[in-house]
Amino acid sequence: MRITAVVVIVGLLAVSAVACDSDTSNDGAARVVATTTILGDIARNVVGDSAEVDVLMPVGADPHDFQPSAQQVAAIQRADLVLATGLGLEEGLSDVLESAAADGVRIWEVGPDVDPLRFSESADDGPNDEDHETGDFDPHFWLDPLRVARAAALLGDQLEEIAPGHDWASGVDAYAAELAAVDEDSIEALTVVAPSDRKLVTNHRSFGYFADRYDFEVVGTVIPGGATLANPSSAELASLVATIQREQVPAIFTENVEPDVLASAVAAEVGYDVEIVELYTGSLGERGSDGDTLIKMLESNVARIAGALGAS
Repeated sequence: MRITAVVVIVGLLAVSAVACDSDTSNDGAARVVATTTILGDIARNVVGDSAEVDVLMPVGADPHDFQPSAQQVAAIQRADLVLATGLGLEEGLSDVLESAAADGVRIWEVGPDVDPLRFSESADDGPNDEDHETGDFDPHFWLDPLRVARAAALLGDQLEEIAPGHDWASGVDAYAAELAAVDEDSIEALTVVAPSDRKLVTNHRSFGYFADRYDFEVVGTVIPGGATLANPSSAELASLVATIQREQVPAIFTENVEPDVLASAVAAEVGYDVEIVELYTGSLGERGSDGDTLIKMLESNVARIAGALGAS
């Protein structure tokens, strides 16, 4: 069975919607929309050439504050399957997704189904996060390749329900094998970081799954909480500076979806050279970059963390 997907590309939405309506009326093909570039990449690896996977958010968009256009809302309403992370990640899409679900659109939130960690369990409790609830679940599961493999398997199940009879398992198995290799390579690459040096200061609470998987500790974050929308107080920033000094942390890890102005200001107050290292978090990188797929993104992050914290 040939499967096509809703094409949701910024700047071409109107043309895409016409094409999709035509495909669906002619052959009854399923229509699939992914919210983030990361979910889109997972889906592409699962479906291979059997479907075209398209994404709502452009590269570089922060999923915490992305707001959909009217055309994108309409595309969600037409979809047969919408892939979302859930767990509070797509805050600007929550009302739209709830409305679509109420209208009968199949919405699958991946995060709750991949054994999510609470922030208090994810080794991601910096001292400047004390005033925030610890019962909230961390949505950033994709920084653990083994959880990504679980998500891929569950996506295969979703696709089987929508388009039964197709060999979705082959794509799932091949991708899972790649992810297992990435995990093994990451463990090896991170051996250059001594256990006593496995301390992360990050832009916001997004590296809990990484820390949990590879035995790191997140000792502080520039932006308090699990989203990028909070504003740290001067007291919180001063507390972070003190933590960096006490723990002798050599680097602050920032994000490709957020400016590093606050992180740079914190680094300037520490009193010794603190490197600012950008990692891929809520979005893939531009095409041709070292983060333009999820696997490359994970490999790049590991290499940069190992380079910043590893033995010289």
